[in-house]
Amino acid sequence: MEKYKDYYTNKNEDFLKESDLIVYYNEKPRNLLKNVAVLGGNNEFSKVDIPKTGEKLPLLLARLAYVFEVYDEELKENEEFEDFVDILKSVRVKKEIKNHNTTLEEVAGLLYLIDEAKKISVIIGDIDEEELMNLMSFLRMFEKKVGIFSKNDISEYEINFYDV
Repeated sequence: MEKYKDYYTNKNEDFLKESDLIVYYNEKPRNLLKNVAVLGGNNEFSKVDIPKTGEKLPLLLARLAYVFEVYDEELKENEEFEDFVDILKSVRVKKEIKNHNTTLEEVAGLLYLIDEAKKISVIIGDIDEEELMNLMSFLRMFEKKVGIFSKNDISEYEINFYDV
């Protein structure tokens, strides 16, 4: 991740403008002209709201993305992905849905939006290191169409499957 204008990012601001889905992760929504999802809050204009984030939310999203097969097809042959899937099997879906004040429908709705989008921008607010690593692991599942944007310095992080 490098600093580009206002953001540390793996893309550029043109990618942000061209995205057909913007996910605000622990960040207040600003651009409501596109499909918007809010994780860590809610907004009347967003398509999906998950009110509460935490270090296990990205793992919950990843587990269900795996179940619903919302990930890059070539990952099926990736050993690191298979190791990551083994970790995901320990995530208790009902418990984590309850912990994040959400529903299976909201999570499935977010995964549907991700699956349908050609370009996704994820704008990340303040989160701790472990949650950020888990989020990067989740985003690795569809890395080709994801742009990450953060005003905080995340230059030492990559989109990778991290140990949990």
